[in-house]
Amino acid sequence: MAPITAAEDLGANKRKRDVDEHGKRKRAKRDRRLSNGAPVDGEPAQETTTGQVNGVSPSARNPENTVATVVSSDNLVSKKKKRRHRKRGEERSQGVDGGFSIWRVSKPMGGRIMDIDPILTEDERHLILAYNTSIQVYSAAESLLIRKIPLPQIDRGHPTNRVVSIHLSPNSPNQVWVASSAGHLWLIDWTNGQGSEVTIKLNCGILCDMFVERMQIGAELRDVPLVSIERNNEWQIVACDVRGSELKEFKAIISQTIPIFDLRSVRNGYAIIASSERDLLFGILRSRVVKTITQLQYEFFTLDCNDEITCLDVRATDRIHLNRKTQVEAGDEPVLEVVVGCARGAVLFYNDPLPQFRRLQNPKGHRSSLQPRKYHWHRRAVHAVKWSRDGHYIISGGSESTLVLWQLDTQKMDFLPHLSATIENIVVSQRGSAYVLHLDDNSVIVLSTAEMKPTTYISGIQTLISPPPPSKDDIVRRVGQYAPPRLLKTPSAVNPVDSSRVHFCVGNGQRISYSGSGPSTPLIQTLDLTTMQNISKQALTRTNPTDINMTTKGYPITEPRITGIAYSADGTWLATTDEWQPPTRDVNSLEGSPAERREVYLKFWAVSPDDQSLELVSRINAPHYTGRSEPIYGLAADPHSHRFATIGEDGVVRLWEPTVRQRDGVLVKGKLGRQLHSWACSRAIYLQENEEPIEPDAIAVKSFLRGSGAVAFSEDGSTLVCAIGTVHGSTIHVIDTESGKIRNSIDGLITGDIRDISILSSNLVVLSDRLMVYDLVSDELLYGVQLRTNEYPHGPSPSLLTQMAVDHRTLTFAVAVSRAKLDSHNVLSELAVFSPDRSEPEMVHKFPHPITSVVAAIGSSGYLVLDSAAQLWSVSQSMDTKSLAFAQPLVDLNLDQVHTEEAHKDTSTLALLSGQDDEPASGDEMDLDIPDAEADEDNAYPAVVPPQKLADLFDTAPAFAMPPIEDMFYQVTKLFSSNPAVPAS
Repeated sequence: MAPITAAEDLGANKRKRDVDEHGKRKRAKRDRRLSNGAPVDGEPAQETTTGQVNGVSPSARNPENTVATVVSSDNLVSKKKKRRHRKRGEERSQGVDGGFSIWRVSKPMGGRIMDIDPILTEDERHLILAYNTSIQVYSAAESLLIRKIPLPQIDRGHPTNRVVSIHLSPNSPNQVWVASSAGHLWLIDWTNGQGSEVTIKLNCGILCDMFVERMQIGAELRDVPLVSIERNNEWQIVACDVRGSELKEFKAIISQTIPIFDLRSVRNGYAIIASSERDLLFGILRSRVVKTITQLQYEFFTLDCNDEITCLDVRATDRIHLNRKTQVEAGDEPVLEVVVGCARGAVLFYNDPLPQFRRLQNPKGHRSSLQPRKYHWHRRAVHAVKWSRDGHYIISGGSESTLVLWQLDTQKMDFLPHLSATIENIVVSQRGSAYVLHLDDNSVIVLSTAEMKPTTYISGIQTLISPPPPSKDDIVRRVGQYAPPRLLKTPSAVNPVDSSRVHFCVGNGQRISYSGSGPSTPLIQTLDLTTMQNISKQALTRTNPTDINMTTKGYPITEPRITGIAYSADGTWLATTDEWQPPTRDVNSLEGSPAERREVYLKFWAVSPDDQSLELVSRINAPHYTGRSEPIYGLAADPHSHRFATIGEDGVVRLWEPTVRQRDGVLVKGKLGRQLHSWACSRAIYLQENEEPIEPDAIAVKSFLRGSGAVAFSEDGSTLVCAIGTVHGSTIHVIDTESGKIRNSIDGLITGDIRDISILSSNLVVLSDRLMVYDLVSDELLYGVQLRTNEYPHGPSPSLLTQMAVDHRTLTFAVAVSRAKLDSHNVLSELAVFSPDRSEPEMVHKFPHPITSVVAAIGSSGYLVLDSAAQLWSVSQSMDTKSLAFAQPLVDLNLDQVHTEEAHKDTSTLALLSGQDDEPASGDEMDLDIPDAEADEDNAYPAVVPPQKLADLFDTAPAFAMPPIEDMFYQVTKLFSSNPAVPAS
């Protein structure tokens, strides 16, 4: 970002001095006395101008040339500019990307659960999940995060490098194998996190899948990772011999030109099953006794399933011989039962195919085809399929959000319908008493097989991710399925009453939200920052996630999208705006454009003081109406009263206030005796005349041309600023909220579309293609910053997504810019924190994923940043002791070592806490803290705890982010119970 200065405003000289509380006034007087051609550090200043602002004549130069400093390709601020401020910034150590260290960026929390089978340990007490950059261990009883194991190679690597498989070690249940798409292997001890730094790199281009089997190699049983890799334009299944964190040997078992997925193995490597597009691969071990990995040899059979394979599962059982003939023909080889899920909804069951393969190979045998048993219920692709432990059921799931249980003996089906999203993965516990379901909405559910009731629920951030993840439904091309992905802002808000809760607008999973004409977000999710767990999810618009959501022609029925949310100052009211319009394909046969059938609603919700649930009080249909429903550009809440403001495409600002509901002059109360209210428009302020075009062609053109706008209140609620942009120009209006009169109109501050507007103290901050800071009191432009643009071959264009948040506690504002880079499919995203009195950002930080939401934290300084990978970041001042603190794993709080079984075994710790004696106390005795009689009184020292340690314990986080009171008690007693070191006399 490069600052822009006016012709009489030399930003170089004013940025050399320290800015105090009267710096703006002194700088304005000083800049008027300076000449336009004064040199700066021995270099001539560039002639830069802004647009016309209150009588200042615009420059005749190109607006693209209004740049005062050189912008490098990597940083927002030029290196020349940083050298200019090196002396002043010496007391502030430089941070990342040229920012000062007074701001810090936390590690990301949350993230997206990968499309990988979760791991439920054998004792069913821990759940291991694979995220985009880490492995996380959860407690199955409390659904709390115990340990987060980061993977540095993935975190620092290319964005396409991701975890593709995790598998529990057959020899050591405390270790888990992890494989990435770049060919990295890890053997990590999930109980303590050791092994994440040691990486085994395979010589391959892409690694697709991994399965770990325990095989007899020589005289010992070893873990043998079987990986599917691409190398030298060939796809291979490779068996790896890993010992001592080193790859000793490897053997390519099969090679072909088609990718290989869904690796499975049974009976210590006796059989290997995999899928390759429509083919099912069976590999049978020829020799059970091998001395090295290189001696492994398999005989492979290929079976055509006549449909694309999306998932599979296999189980092996002992063969039961009914007569001597079957014993002679089949021998003692196990019976393989393979179930396959297909892309068109079929489930295929192959029962004992190996003897049939051999009969087909025998030239004297009977020539016949191998026909599976076929089940068909799913409308689209089968996303997951598994065997039950007893082999009597097949469990499958897909985009219908329904768990299907196929009973093989009776050919009946059982259903668990109306799940929250598409089923991506199914895991059956080793005991067979639980099912683990990974859903498309970034959640995992553990169900008991006996009652089909959830026992564990883990849910993270469920916002839309960009680009949308690949789905198994995309294997088969269907009508109405493909919509161009768009990077849109995620409406979010922090609850003013409970600052530990943040609200995001989400959809019914990724696939349903991205279907149709565009992304839909009809739900609001409440996330607890102290645990990073989902508290609730409520529909704010109409939804149809599990009902009939397809038209007769196969098109998906689209859902509305929430475009804005805002809390009142006291948190008792929530205002939301949502919008929906039919896809173009549905109105092709009708007259008019889809915009003429647009539905826009403004809704007011009463927030319950008990559980913060929402109750719809008023719904305003088409709040901005000009013969059709016009979209709402901006929504703002008055910080000092129950009042909201909206601005629409009709060029009207409307103020909304509640009124007491009456019936025949009598006040109406609810069931709980509370007073009922109704919301209505209290004032309409017309900014411009809405001139409707007369010609039909002009109407069609206007349907595709959409303006922009924003609205914001001042800190005391007395002033309302709004910006409206049309094809004819953009203007900012300053309005008195009491009288509704326009006090001032400012032109020339907006370039391109209006992204946001806000008031910080007496300064007006306008965000468009440029960032402009304007002093409303002195009526002058303070500075402007040129934002980054997209790098396209045909020339620069506006950024994909630009947004802003204002923090009144620190008197700063944060600007996030997401833009496309030339010759790259990735979207670069940067966050800069500015103060109104200085054009140089206090901090600039690059994020690995596009930023979709920025909101100011309440109750503490800083900002919450949400990216497109469903990761939440905290940006705060390093000196603020009340800065926002995210949830920490239990291992960081020393709460992961308390187990019921261990508590009975180790009584020494309990004896120290409870003060037990060697002999049991009688009923007449009292529980007293008596010191040990054998202890020397001279060596008895009172526990001295420095105040700094108590401050570090209690001031590290605000009250909402503190651990439970029981945990704090144990940490305090630990400080006072520690014995100080006594010097030897």
